[in-house]
Amino acid sequence: MGAKHSKGKISHEDLQYLLKNTSHSKEEIKEWHAGFIEDCPDGELTKTQFVEMYTKIFPGGNAEKFSENVFRTFDTDRSGTIDFREFMLALHVTSSGTPEEKLTWAFRMYDVDGNGGIDFNEMKRTIFAVYEMVGSPTDMSKAEELFLKLDQNSDGYISQEEFITIIKRDHNLLNVLQKTS
Repeated sequence: MGAKHSKGKISHEDLQYLLKNTSHSKEEIKEWHAGFIEDCPDGELTKTQFVEMYTKIFPGGNAEKFSENVFRTFDTDRSGTIDFREFMLALHVTSSGTPEEKLTWAFRMYDVDGNGGIDFNEMKRTIFAVYEMVGSPTDMSKAEELFLKLDQNSDGYISQEEFITIIKRDHNLLNVLQKTS
């Protein structure tokens, strides 16, 4: 996705792209890039490294399934690694994106198979991964409750439009989702 660049310096193309598509300054992007290259000298973050990072953040639980969902959402070009451009775009959306951008990102995380909709098994899988990550017992009723509220037309499938529209209207759902994403 990002332009290939020498190990220590961000490419002009990536810098310009990130200046245009994030709220970070040139200096901040260069600083983030230096840290990224320090942690990922080959310029790419692997799934294994990503899972290890989440495991350190959540030592009391099992972060593997949840971090795999997040990794898949960050790896927008499906290359199996996260390059610096993907990393910065994900950081931007999750930290300072608009509510709509954050909800679109959350939708992609729940849409495990990437088919443009969330079925009950995907909802259950993602919710259970969150419970595992924080070391709490899983609660099937939470997945059922969330799915029923989001599947407004009761077709067994939550579209991105349903997901975003309903969560923007229902602040309780927004709070539930913020705890699980």
